[in-house]
Amino acid sequence: MDSDNKVESLADSEGRIFVLLQVRGKRFALSSAQARAVTPVGRITRIPHTPREVRGVANWRGRVITLYDLGETLGLPGETPLASYAVVLAPQDADLDVAILAEQVKEVRAIPENLLQSLSPAGGLYHGVIELEGKPVMILDPKAVLQRLAMAVFSPSAPA
Repeated sequence: MDSDNKVESLADSEGRIFVLLQVRGKRFALSSAQARAVTPVGRITRIPHTPREVRGVANWRGRVITLYDLGETLGLPGETPLASYAVVLAPQDADLDVAILAEQVKEVRAIPENLLQSLSPAGGLYHGVIELEGKPVMILDPKAVLQRLAMAVFSPSAPA
């Protein structure tokens, strides 16, 4: 099946479309409506004196994009592995170019509504959960993730 047919089959699928990604060995989901693109990670330029959540910046389509380590943001244990992919977020501010790093982007997949479980508004960085292959996959709330990242960057305890 070529990529045009895959896109058409996803568009015709019942359910919501998610990008399934892996960060520090854990699987997460992000609504495709909240992702502008998935791109291989090229050269990352580190920015001195930034919090651990900020991995650096890179060139994306001729624009400077800020790359965030989702594992640090979520407080996941373990070392930060080399990220292979950047999932470019689609924040409300269209001039803001940010991406979260992922070791793997497993797939883009339609998930039937009956498999989606919502979390309370106090769910923190997550909208809900999906059970896939018998394991829970947390659905990221990109607005909450970006707010957490902004707090880390602008916090008085952040490196200067």
